[in-house]
Amino acid sequence: MTTYNLKNAEFEALKGKVILITGAATGIGRATVELAHKYGATVAIGDWNETEGAKLVASLKERVLFRKCDVTKWSDVLALFEETRKTFGIIHAVLSNAGVNQEDLLLDHFDLKTGELLAPDRKVLDINLTGTLYVVKCAVHYFRQWPETRTQIVMTGSAASYIDTPPLHIYCASKAGVLGLMRSLRTQLVKENITINMVAPWMTITPMLLQEIVDMWGDLPANRPTGVGRAILLPIVRPEVNGKSFFVAGHEIVDFEDKLHDTQPQWMGQSLSKAVDEGQRRLIP
Repeated sequence: MTTYNLKNAEFEALKGKVILITGAATGIGRATVELAHKYGATVAIGDWNETEGAKLVASLKERVLFRKCDVTKWSDVLALFEETRKTFGIIHAVLSNAGVNQEDLLLDHFDLKTGELLAPDRKVLDINLTGTLYVVKCAVHYFRQWPETRTQIVMTGSAASYIDTPPLHIYCASKAGVLGLMRSLRTQLVKENITINMVAPWMTITPMLLQEIVDMWGDLPANRPTGVGRAILLPIVRPEVNGKSFFVAGHEIVDFEDKLHDTQPQWMGQSLSKAVDEGQRRLIP
């Protein structure tokens, strides 16, 4: 495995950077904003929670803007980017962090009038995956306006991007989609001076986490929001990093992507692995 060790001094590279982040009024996003701002970054925050967003702006005082943003609405995402550009100019990094995990895919709900089975609620999918697609689309569009500047996209995936996490079935599907998006873009965007990476937090302790879950977790590795925030900011302070997925457990940052390919012959077989690599070489421009 490849483990990344970040020293506090590296975050000095954030000074003067303009960072746009969604889902940043609370939790991991808020911790990331506070860390980036502490080291001199200018931050543009998009979140549906206006109350907490206003509190965050008030606490930071300067080099910050907040705009209410529902990432499932294209117009909201586009407006956040445009206001950021008009206010601060070049956007150096975009962090797609908005996400939810409430769902009940396997529970049956019925229309009260007809008795028909209702479709599953797509809110988790819309926020976690469609919202990420919207943010990435806007990021690439705006980054292309200053091609000489190395820019970064960082998406918040999850441990659920890699491992099964019942009963969060739709959540697992949405976060696997974020991983797939990163993999499909990493060889293409870098040609335009844009890097793209994903962070995959494992258990992270936040005020909203039920105490019974914390107790059940016991002494297994767990994160605090600031620890995940450090991983999210890693590709900005190390702009050469591209196409990685940082699994974060107990604040340890481990990339899964390099070793996954290195071990491909072991779990795919030598012959098939060689053929797949050649197929990828031919198909990917």
